[in-house]
Amino acid sequence: MQFLSPWMLSGLAALAVPIIIHLLQRKRVVSIPFSTLRLLKLVQAKTSRRSHVENLLLLILRCLIFALILLAAARPVIAPKTAGWWGGNVPRTVVLILDNSLSMNYRAGNQTRLEAAKKQALAILDDLQPVDDVAILTANDRAQLLIAEPTVDHTVARQVVLGIQPTQSRTDLSLALREARKIMARTQKGIRRVYLLTDNQEGAWQFDPRTVFDDSWRATGALLTIVRPDGMPALNAAVTRLTFRSALVAAGSVVRGAATVENFSAVELQDLLEIKLGEQAVAQRAVNVAPGSTVEVPVEFPLPAVTGETLRGTASLQGDNLPEDDRHYFWLAIYQPPRVVVVEGQQAGPEALHAGFYLKKALAAGGDIQPKVVSTAELDELPLEGYSAVILADAIVSDRAAVRLERLLHSGGTVAFFFGDNSSVDNLARLAFLPAKPTGQRNLPTGRLTVRALEPRHPLFLNAWDASTPFPAVPQQRLFNLEVAKDAKVLLTLGDNLPFIIAGKLGPGKTLIVNASADRSWGDLPLSPAFLPLAKQIARWSAELDRQFANYVVGDPLPPAPNLPRDEPLTVTLPNATKQPVGAGEFIVDRAEQAGFYAVTAGSGAVVQQLAVNIDPRESKLKPMDDAAVAKIVPNETVTGLDDLRLWLERKRELAPLWPAFLLLALLLFGIEAVIANVMARNRSQAAETHIATGRLNKRRLSQPFRPAEEVVK
Repeated sequence: MQFLSPWMLSGLAALAVPIIIHLLQRKRVVSIPFSTLRLLKLVQAKTSRRSHVENLLLLILRCLIFALILLAAARPVIAPKTAGWWGGNVPRTVVLILDNSLSMNYRAGNQTRLEAAKKQALAILDDLQPVDDVAILTANDRAQLLIAEPTVDHTVARQVVLGIQPTQSRTDLSLALREARKIMARTQKGIRRVYLLTDNQEGAWQFDPRTVFDDSWRATGALLTIVRPDGMPALNAAVTRLTFRSALVAAGSVVRGAATVENFSAVELQDLLEIKLGEQAVAQRAVNVAPGSTVEVPVEFPLPAVTGETLRGTASLQGDNLPEDDRHYFWLAIYQPPRVVVVEGQQAGPEALHAGFYLKKALAAGGDIQPKVVSTAELDELPLEGYSAVILADAIVSDRAAVRLERLLHSGGTVAFFFGDNSSVDNLARLAFLPAKPTGQRNLPTGRLTVRALEPRHPLFLNAWDASTPFPAVPQQRLFNLEVAKDAKVLLTLGDNLPFIIAGKLGPGKTLIVNASADRSWGDLPLSPAFLPLAKQIARWSAELDRQFANYVVGDPLPPAPNLPRDEPLTVTLPNATKQPVGAGEFIVDRAEQAGFYAVTAGSGAVVQQLAVNIDPRESKLKPMDDAAVAKIVPNETVTGLDDLRLWLERKRELAPLWPAFLLLALLLFGIEAVIANVMARNRSQAAETHIATGRLNKRRLSQPFRPAEEVVK
């Protein structure tokens, strides 16, 4: 037997009080003068012996009553083994859910919260009895069943708990709670309890409670206990995003962008933001962020001389108690001259009349682009791998060429169209990937068409035209009437809202229509100040699109690039330098488990794809869910800290307390004592007239009077 309030047992020393009173009253008797002592001596001897026994019995009963009251105040409980003798040790099924998401890596004091949670889990296992079953799960953005079927082998359960490792995933408790519900529904043992060991992050509860705590949960009768590792407020900040003004930068140029720093703490953040390219620090900025605020920190640095098409970089803070989200990984694409194919449909007559002539001159200006000009017949056999863009200038595309162009688009390339005299509604209608369908031609009056609307933020116009540098008026005599596709976008209109430039998309590739001719058949666009920069922007845009890097977070699948070689074995290198083969499945990696850089290498040794994976920004918000808010979702008990958990386990043995029984026993003994005392008082009473009674006269029960000796003698 154990006592929850053992200090109350010190009151047992008060049992000496009735004993001392009993000893002091032994000699207190009433002397009665009488004429003869013969009969009195006989009666006295008989009543004295009985009086000793009765008084001793009363003393014992009174001491027991007092002792039982004190024992009840100490709140005794039956020890588990003792309860087993009486059939009171009810077997339990316990499910332990340990949150091992990124937020549990937060270091509170000299240990992480996951390490503290594992100690708490071991304390729960120590509290289990040999007949108790236990199942163990981990929770992050998925549920992992470490011990799916409850077992009584607690040694194995301890080893499983000790082997739980932290992850960098976000938290979603719903999946693990659903698995716990299934386990509880299968169990046969009477008492069911789910222990959720977590920091109780607010984001972890952002699910529909009806999908978890439904009638099936209530039918199991499971009791949920949320065990938090500590109650300390978390101080955390993170770099959640990094953007650059241009996705492509040239070697030796100045790179400009902004880093987003969020302070999730209740105190001001003062830190240092550092930008590294490879292992070289290229920029540092002091950061001051108010509590619970977000700032955009401008970054600017010169790009060092580099070789290759990409450069890996990191933006990081100096670090806090959750270092994983203090670093943001990114790839910086280095500008490479785009490779462009110009397909001209009209090759008869002087070269100065051909669309390819004007496009080649415009693209080659500056010397960074050397376009390849081919005929429509040559396009059917030309390998397009490695080219970033194909510009069709009044070209009639064959079915074979259309298939090759679609393949280029699916590999991330760009296909641009310039119309002309050879272009017809019927020929163009066969190309399903066009962002707009021509419905007929329109003749325009002589003159220049001014721009009616322009999308200055579109990459095609970025750093070329905006409100301060307007797009020039276009000398145009003819246009197509276009039916724009739903998923396409008109980037520039002329005159009476006539669509002039329309952009579309096919997979990762981009399509573009310029509603004009690249020669002088529909106007003098090739001679206008808009033609050369427009051609250059199309080429540069195609190169930029070919090197865009998507933003991935831990837990995402990583898709392959469309242009990965299919005839070579591929290997992916993980952030921890582990290499694994890329299978024939849908993704390079089915699930990104780590933040950092991923690189796909072909059998020839060439790096064919690079990806950067970062921490999910939602996991950086460490604010715990309010207990009252959780109580509205599901009834539960919350325990914080290891010491409080151990005390709570002492109080929650799942066994009936003994103090009500002690109080009932004390009440029963009090009744017995009252009956015995009344009987003794009546027997000792001197109220009878037919005999002489003697004995101690210090007791009165049930209104028995003490009569004077003169009345008795008379």
